[in-house]
Amino acid sequence: MEFSQAPSISFHPSPLIRRPDYSALREALPQLDFENDRRILPELVDYRSFYHLNFPQAAATGVGTFTAAGFDLVAQYWLAQDARGTLFVCHGYFDHTGIYGAAVRFGLERGLNVVIFDMPGHGISSGEPVAIDTFLQYRQCFEVLLRIAEGRLPGPWHALGQSTGGATILNFLQFGDWQPFDKIMLLAPLVRPAGWHWRKWIYHLGRFLIPQPSRGFNINTHDAEFARRQAHRDPLQSPVISMRWLGAMVDWLQVFPDLPRNWAPLLVVQGTGDGTVDWRYNMHAIADRFPNSKRVIIEGARHQMINETQPYRQEILDAMDRWLND
Repeated sequence: MEFSQAPSISFHPSPLIRRPDYSALREALPQLDFENDRRILPELVDYRSFYHLNFPQAAATGVGTFTAAGFDLVAQYWLAQDARGTLFVCHGYFDHTGIYGAAVRFGLERGLNVVIFDMPGHGISSGEPVAIDTFLQYRQCFEVLLRIAEGRLPGPWHALGQSTGGATILNFLQFGDWQPFDKIMLLAPLVRPAGWHWRKWIYHLGRFLIPQPSRGFNINTHDAEFARRQAHRDPLQSPVISMRWLGAMVDWLQVFPDLPRNWAPLLVVQGTGDGTVDWRYNMHAIADRFPNSKRVIIEGARHQMINETQPYRQEILDAMDRWLND
């Protein structure tokens, strides 16, 4: 596996395209235990260089695997010197750890350890590409990660979720009694996608005809270079969308509005330029289920908020800083 010479990817493949097999790499990684005396594998050195995941401000770093919901998952962590707590990050659909360097940097610069894992079917974790049967599996994976970290990483614990990662955190809060987080921050969280009234008909008809429709790459950030990298130079991006995932998202959309109210305080940061989620509906739905939530609107910001440009990024970071320091 060679990340330093990552191949260009054509995003007009057949729907049956297969992503590279990273099973051998996963098998070579240690079990996740947050011990810091293991050397990063050479393949991971290339990977981290390619995705700019080397942070000199980190006192230690590591990579490990864990098993949850039938998947072999890969988690990475960076430890701060004299850490003031730990930040757990959940990435969005189609995303992976490699494109969340801004989230890692955010945590480390505030004296927090940072932990992030590749969700099933994403990054270098196992699973059919970008597929899932139910969002409850995302929740289960996240809880197993937290249980491994329990007693090993200092509190207070905080959570940061982007898009489907935000849905994962909401799911975790709604379907469990364990509430380990002090501060929760959601960026453009997914409840309902944009254009759902017509998309649902495409889903209900297309699931019988097109098992893996072409994804298409929307411009979801003002960072043009980031968008180009995603579309043409990132070997861990999927060119297709999963109908199984769409079915799981439909179930989530139906379940969420009827869940019991949860009084956990959380921050929701949302951009008005977001064409990926139905943000007006989502903000209302989250406020209804989480009455203690605080909502911050960033004028013009697009969906990929963790990878937005200035001045949007500064507004987003300022909102999270105020929440952490409140």
